[in-house]
Amino acid sequence: MVKDVKKVKLVKGDYVAIKVVITKKTRRALRIKCAIMDISVKQAVRDLIEKWVMDVKRDVIDTKEIK
Repeated sequence: MVKDVKKVKLVKGDYVAIKVVITKKTRRALRIKCAIMDISVKQAVRDLIEKWVMDVKRDVIDTKEIK
């Protein structure tokens, strides 16, 4: 399971509900990354969540079942 993804469950159809909790440590690292790379925090969070979704999709495909 992905580090900051706390809960994954199947919803009706092909949808998967993902609960994400961004810890204080992750937020701090994200702000530093944004300052270094000169990008907005909003863009960095969007990229991070997209990465998590891709990782969860890979896990779902691997396990075929989420409880």
